[in-house]
Amino acid sequence: MLDAPAPVRIFSAPTGAGKSYAFQVAMRKRGARILFIVPTRRLAQNLAEGLRQDLVDAGMTEDRVLERVGLWTSDEGRRIRAEDPKADVNRHRIREIRMEASLPQEGLMIIATPESVAHYLLRPAFTQGGADVQSIVDLLRLDHVVFDEFHTIEARGMGLSMAIATFLAQDATEAKLTFLSATPIDLVTSFVHFGIPRESILVEAEMVVTGGPEETVGMRAIHGDVTVTFRRDGSMVEALEACRQDILETLSRPSDSKAGQVVLIFDSVRDLQTSKQELAAWFDGIGIGRAERLAISSVDDSTNLDLKGLFMVGRAADPLKFRVLIATASVEMGVTFRAGMILMNPGHDPCSFVQRIGRVARGDMDGQVVVTSFRSEKSELGWFSHIRRQLLTEAPVVPVDRFIDCVLDATRARFDVTERDLDQVDGTFRKMPQSAAWAAALFWCAMEEALVKRGYKGIRNTLRNYRPKKAGAMSAWLGDLGKISLHSAQKWRQAFLREALRLRMISPAVSLVDPDGNRRNVPWHIWASDERLSNMPSRPLDDGRIEVAISTSLEQALSDLSYDRRVRRREEILLPHVGETPLLEADRLVESCLTILRRAEKDHLRAEHRTAREIGERLIRLTRIVPTVERTIDSVNSNDILRSCCTG
Repeated sequence: MLDAPAPVRIFSAPTGAGKSYAFQVAMRKRGARILFIVPTRRLAQNLAEGLRQDLVDAGMTEDRVLERVGLWTSDEGRRIRAEDPKADVNRHRIREIRMEASLPQEGLMIIATPESVAHYLLRPAFTQGGADVQSIVDLLRLDHVVFDEFHTIEARGMGLSMAIATFLAQDATEAKLTFLSATPIDLVTSFVHFGIPRESILVEAEMVVTGGPEETVGMRAIHGDVTVTFRRDGSMVEALEACRQDILETLSRPSDSKAGQVVLIFDSVRDLQTSKQELAAWFDGIGIGRAERLAISSVDDSTNLDLKGLFMVGRAADPLKFRVLIATASVEMGVTFRAGMILMNPGHDPCSFVQRIGRVARGDMDGQVVVTSFRSEKSELGWFSHIRRQLLTEAPVVPVDRFIDCVLDATRARFDVTERDLDQVDGTFRKMPQSAAWAAALFWCAMEEALVKRGYKGIRNTLRNYRPKKAGAMSAWLGDLGKISLHSAQKWRQAFLREALRLRMISPAVSLVDPDGNRRNVPWHIWASDERLSNMPSRPLDDGRIEVAISTSLEQALSDLSYDRRVRRREEILLPHVGETPLLEADRLVESCLTILRRAEKDHLRAEHRTAREIGERLIRLTRIVPTVERTIDSVNSNDILRSCCTG
């Protein structure tokens, strides 16, 4: 992975193979300068803390370690501003990424979330003296830009990586762009569609073999054998009771055993939170006390460390030190456990299913996985039914390569496109290779626009010299829209460019604050569907969260969560030809917006309105991105937050 000369490389290997670790070795032993991009804040924090500790243990001073290991996340940005309210986070990151000049041969690793890197490129700061403009050129100075767990990238988030690949494929720099995952998806089609030459892309996978000690002599065990059992249960406690003996046997192993943990993984944050009372009682009954149990979820990790409650919680807690973990999808990526047994819901998609199973039986230890579905067979998700049938048909023994192939079978439809599909600009682009390339074209145009706004036309012209054809077409359409005098068209154009910053469709977080000032974040849908919580006083915060003052303790509020009403989040969208801002369901945003625009085609529109409508419809079809109203603190009435976001 480190030495392959291709500018764009796509590598897959099973969980636990050492993909992330290889780049840490490159930084420590080779002095490599690396931007390592991961999908979640917790994973970024865990990787940064682990690497910093390794360097301290190797004898390096803490100040020097902080220079060599950077962390780019929203949490880290808030921490910097809390220490110094006048601090400019962007300037801080400029200094970090250009640190290589003062670190000869020592190496540098910046661990970041995709959104943080996108903000760096699309919100450039004025540098000291106006010299050396902050731009994508900063990333090209590095040795490696790595996207870990690339299977999590959505079509609209591909622009960041495609922009980097465009420069590298034209020999603009010696830097390398690498994608890592245990569950490989087809990225090549999307890249070639955007204009990256196929010969610039290397695709390789770790060769995985199975067999006994005699057949695999001298080889390294990535995983032991895993026994997978499929069940249907009414709750996780029901599954625990059915597996009591196996759980007791796993927990009786020595405390330093690589297979001595029991891990529970839920599909739903709500299920985890509302099950805590029952789960705590069950584990108390087998002698596993609160100090030996850790809860990991977006809710539980929204605090640093909390020693109260039924389970230990907090992002500062080390999962390896606990005998029992209860978790949600946040543990699917990059997190190492000592799991000998996992009881899990199926997951949210086939890749999720593989990632969860990959948390067990690391090294040469065998393990057990119990997949328990709380759904009836009729309401089971189609991809899971397909995988379960395939595996049970081939049981009792399925080689790991066949297992991966079977799982990926359920994802291939998202990428199955023909050359004709890729060449056309008509129709609705529902598959990733179609919409990803056009979303990348939008990202490229947003980079150019950001530089023009800062007066950096020189570097903007450099981008134009490397501009792919699709970005050129996107720029022309946006240029035509910019010539229209309609206020609605200008507002829509700016909002569309702003959408390039939103790499993933993530609902706003809701921060619950109890009478003692304790704070915990919960997903939007949990707050909105619980009438008790949604009726409590709320206000918007400047970081996009919604703050809710609750009248009970956090522990009680989170254990008594209900589902009083069905809710669907809605977005207030912009239309290019008129000033209306309809509220549409987020899950059907593209289809609903296109319906509105197509109906308007029958109206007797003036020429400018007609042109704006046509361009807007085309750009939404190609990218599957709908510009929404940007809300500010001054424009939001706290009493309207729930009403404008969801429907009963």
